[in-house]
Amino acid sequence: MSSNGWTDQLSFTITFLKISDVKPHEEIIEKNTSELVKAIKKDGVQIDPVIVDKNTNVALDGMHRISALKALEAKRIMVAKVDYFDEKIKVYRWLRAVKNYSSALLDELKVVLELRKVPNQLEAMRSVDSGKSPLAILEGTTGYVSTLSLTGLERFNLIREFDKRTKEHAEIMDKELDQYLRNGYMVLYVKKPDKEEVLKAGLSGILFPPKSTRHIIPFRPVNLRCPLDLLLGKLNDQEASEVLARMIESMPKKILPPNSVYAGRVYEEELVLYNP
Repeated sequence: MSSNGWTDQLSFTITFLKISDVKPHEEIIEKNTSELVKAIKKDGVQIDPVIVDKNTNVALDGMHRISALKALEAKRIMVAKVDYFDEKIKVYRWLRAVKNYSSALLDELKVVLELRKVPNQLEAMRSVDSGKSPLAILEGTTGYVSTLSLTGLERFNLIREFDKRTKEHAEIMDKELDQYLRNGYMVLYVKKPDKEEVLKAGLSGILFPPKSTRHIIPFRPVNLRCPLDLLLGKLNDQEASEVLARMIESMPKKILPPNSVYAGRVYEEELVLYNP
């Protein structure tokens, strides 16, 4: 099944995969998985397909849906297969912002992350974006860069060190950075992951920390609800696929423009809303 009839759309195929064949690229937060398990049990459905790269089955989003369905002993999972290297699909980063941090925390981070003060925050960000430094800490009007020589997926271990020491933080987008700094937050600034790193993480099992990547997937299919019975293996693969195909074919669809709200979240990309 593919999207069709829309101008410049992203092609996707909604189907089932064996849940063991889907490869997450990020770690999960156990609390979030536990809450999702309860929700799936209550509603009896998987809401929204997990977006996967059609060539590798690496999941681009939906890590907690994968984890929750595994906990429920599902045999298959509903996915939307896309060509990850389609230029319309973008991968961005989440930055971490901490409010009401102590000087003791900053001092500890200086030691653990081997931070060096630089003349200004712009230089700190340029050092990270160019790959000269694995990360930076921005606070007030000051910038610090890590002097550790870590590249590739190794640099994400430093994010784990930061997370261990900051129990609560906000995940923010680049466009929100100035606002959070003005409001007194300390920000962990990391280099943007690229698509090759996302696939490498999924294929190698060396996962990113939770909330590392942020994907923009135009014409993302949403509000498609797959009954749990189809996922638990009560039907064989062919029967389950035929039921899913009939279900999707019968559903009305509507295109929502960028910055629409769905399920309490604002999406930057267009959405294909099933059962509007």
